Amino acid sequence: MARASLSLGDVEVTVVCEGFAKLPLDEELPEAEVEWADERAEHPWAFPDDRTWAWHVHAFAIRMPSAVVMVDTGLGGFPPYRPWTERTDRDVALAAAGVEPAEVTAVVHTHLHADHAGGAVVDGAPRFPNAVHHVHPADWSYFGDPDRIGGYTARAPMAELERLGMLDLREEDHEVTDGLRVEHAPGHTPGHRVALVRSHDAHLLLTGDLLHVPIQVAMPDSPSSHDQDAEEGCRSRVALLERARRGGWAVAVSHFDRPFGTVGAQGWRSGP
Repeated sequence: MARASLSLGDVEVTVVCEGFAKLPLDEELPEAEVEWADERAEHPWAFPDDRTWAWHVHAFAIRMPSAVVMVDTGLGGFPPYRPWTERTDRDVALAAAGVEPAEVTAVVHTHLHADHAGGAVVDGAPRFPNAVHHVHPADWSYFGDPDRIGGYTARAPMAELERLGMLDLREEDHEVTDGLRVEHAPGHTPGHRVALVRSHDAHLLLTGDLLHVPIQVAMPDSPSSHDQDAEEGCRSRVALLERARRGGWAVAVSHFDRPFGTVGAQGWRSGP
C-alpha cells in the first residue's frame, strides 16, 4: 500500500490489511464497456496482471479524541474468495496498526460478508471484548439464513455477540460516537452501511463495498456484479460519491491497494 494511515484533523485513520487475492476482471461491471488497458495505465497499482484486479481486505482503525472505533474487522478465520497472493496474519495486522483489541469501544460493520465481519468473533470469543457492534437489522435478518451466498457470511459466529448483549441493531442512521456516523447505503446487501467521519471542517467517507474497482468512481451508475440489488447499489453509489465530490471529502475504500483518495471530476484520485 502507498499509505497506511490518514490524519483528519484530530482523528487518525489506520488501515488494517490482511492481504490480497486476485479476482478476475471479466466478472466486474457486466453491463459496461470498460477499456481495462486504460484503467491499468491510470491505476497500475490496482491490477496485478491484464486479467485480474487486486482484491485487498482492509479494515480501518479510527483513533478519535474520545474513542477508538473499528470500521469492519476483516476475514478473521474465514478463507478468502481466492487463494491469497499476499497475506498478513490477522493479529499481526492489528498490532501493526497500533490497536489493542481491549481499547476498541465500538465496531461498525458496513455489512456482514465475511471479509468485512469475519474478525468480530475469533475462536468463539469476541475479538474486541469491550466494543458495541453496530449492525443494520436488514443485514442481520438477511444473513440469518446460513445458506445465504454459500455460507460466506459472519452472521453465525456473531450470535455470541447477540448473546452477550454486544449488538446495536438500530435501523436508523445514527452517531456511533461524537464525530462518527453510520448511514444506510443499501444495494450491495440489504443492510449495507457507510461510515462518515468528521473532524472540524474535514470529512471522510468509508465506503464499505460501495466500490470494488477504481472505474466505478467514474461510472457510478454501472451495475456491479457484487451487489445483491444492482439498481439500488447504483443509487447508493451515485448519491454518496456525488456528496463526496461536492464536499471535497476524503474517501477510504475497503478493497483498493491504495485505499485513501478523493472523488475527482474524472474519477478516482489516489492520495489525501
